[in-house]
Amino acid sequence: MLAIPTPVTLRQPVATSEDYMLLPIEAGFTWAECFAPVDRGDWYLVVFRCKHRADADEALLTQLDADAIAAASETPGLHFYFAGTPRATGECLSFCLWDNQTSARAASAHAAHRKAMEIGVEHYEYYTLERYFIQKRPEGLVFVRLP
Repeated sequence: MLAIPTPVTLRQPVATSEDYMLLPIEAGFTWAECFAPVDRGDWYLVVFRCKHRADADEALLTQLDADAIAAASETPGLHFYFAGTPRATGECLSFCLWDNQTSARAASAHAAHRKAMEIGVEHYEYYTLERYFIQKRPEGLVFVRLP
């Protein structure tokens, strides 16, 4: 009889500081606790950093984000979608953690995600995307930033 492995539930990472959006992603959240339930594994992380313009339509951005989260939640392989709260000066960070890059790409093709990208960009002074492979090994957690 072949045993089918039971999926392990990761723990929700928590921000380590109210200024998490200004920190390197490895330092901004409780990643060790997040991955504590597993001995080893590989994941894909997409980090979105931006600065909201002073005249940004926050209600619209919140709705676009909620719609993108709902669409991502329908895509297999999503572990977490963290929707950041902008600082008073506008800086913000959101991220999504996936089983793999293929799942993340599938989610980015959803109409709600595309709409958020197309409309949202008008409300930012700047934005950047960071992509990482996260590896959990017995010796520790490693973040490998992708070009």
